Amino acid sequence: MVSTNNAMFMLTIIAPFAISFGAVYRVGDASGWHPMFDYQKWASSKKFSVGDTLRFEYNAIFHNVKEVTEPNYQACNATKPIATYYSGNDSFTLDQPGHRYFLCDFPNHCKYGQKVDIYVHGASSPSPAPANSLPLPPSPAAKNPAPTSVSTNSASSLHISSLQIATKSLAMVVLAYFV
Repeated sequence: MVSTNNAMFMLTIIAPFAISFGAVYRVGDASGWHPMFDYQKWASSKKFSVGDTLRFEYNAIFHNVKEVTEPNYQACNATKPIATYYSGNDSFTLDQPGHRYFLCDFPNHCKYGQKVDIYVHGASSPSPAPANSLPLPPSPAAKNPAPTSVSTNSASSLHISSLQIATKSLAMVVLAYFV
């Protein structure tokens, strides 16, 4: 059996990998991506940071996601998009601070509210965990570890990625071996 010091050493090595990933936000929470939803209200209730991931879930027969410039967002104009997504399950990482603008260009969908302005804060501001989540124990070597959470509410925007699950599973196996 390995000493507690060795187990703590392994935790110190593995824990930063388990807590270094950003939050994953499902756009619109349980409602998903469709017209007649207040996405601005939804976005204003979140604090997006560099490293977080947006996930658009929708019926690809009836919707799409186009990233556009601010003027095109205001005008609901998707004729010259920055990017187009149409799989029905589109995710991407927010890689820089600033505004990101998204809309659906199916007829009248943007006009009826299927658009969202996401403001991304710099990397120094970690995403807060929802109040209904369970925090992981911090690494002893970290002075101020970023909160990492597993959602306990299916309507929450914060989800855990398969990479995070794999990393945390590996950490638990290593800890179980050494303790």
